[in-house]
Amino acid sequence: MKSQLQCPLPIQISNTVSMALAEGKPVLALESTVITHGLPYPQNIEAFTMLEKYAWDFGAVPATICLLDGVYHIGLEQAAVDILAKKLRTKSKLEKIALRDLAMAAVRGQSGGTTVSATMYLAHIAGIKVFATGGIGGVHRGWQSTMDVSLDIQALASIPVIVVCAGCKAILDIPATLEALESRGVPVYAWQTDEFPGFYSRQTGNRVSRLNKLKELALTYRIMASSPQLSTGILVANPIPSNSEIPRNKIEPYISEAISSANNVTGKALTPYLLAKLSELTNNKSVEANLALLKNNVQLGAQIAGELL
Repeated sequence: MKSQLQCPLPIQISNTVSMALAEGKPVLALESTVITHGLPYPQNIEAFTMLEKYAWDFGAVPATICLLDGVYHIGLEQAAVDILAKKLRTKSKLEKIALRDLAMAAVRGQSGGTTVSATMYLAHIAGIKVFATGGIGGVHRGWQSTMDVSLDIQALASIPVIVVCAGCKAILDIPATLEALESRGVPVYAWQTDEFPGFYSRQTGNRVSRLNKLKELALTYRIMASSPQLSTGILVANPIPSNSEIPRNKIEPYISEAISSANNVTGKALTPYLLAKLSELTNNKSVEANLALLKNNVQLGAQIAGELL
């Protein structure tokens, strides 16, 4: 069904998601760059199916968000899944769409995956309060000379959505990312731990506020969302399961090697390049860890969505 939202972007909300929102059921937003840019075909479609099933299994209606032929889909009907699968199978050009790209990508009739910033915006205008992803973007290593800071930071500072992640991507400058979030007033909580996790790793040595009770998070969100002065996103960092983690001392040499090999790769292309290089260097162990943390985040995100009812 076509969205009736007061938004000039071409948006289509699936019947399943629209009905769930109307009936007050838990809905969990999922981003699509992991499908379009994170994994090869057919592993990406298998991951999409797995993550949506995981959301259902834990009580939430999944709302995967992506752009297909100039229309933003919030929740994918089977026909949209078939179109996406065909584009992936035939290696059609798929854009990586951040918040700043939303309008032009639609005008040009493009297709692609929405990043954290774009997914947060589209989820919010649809009335979805919780979003599960792998890792947020943040401040890149060497930012002092490149000024490479993800738009995800700005989105978290301005869009009132709870984002569940496994930390920021491990290729980033984690302390600088946390400083950027703090300076913009974004609350950061670590689920049942005192340390901010490092995506593939459970520990980074960076302490943040501990979160033990989802009821506290739900009440905090309601208070913040009702006050314009307090209204920002909330970041919930959920450590990768211990049996799937790659300890930081083991993954760090591979990250350094991947960054050293990037040469002139910059901008939107940098993160996909580094993640692909890590997959190569770790003999696919980084991809296995990525899938495990995604499932873990979908589980927690679905539980949070249920708590907000």
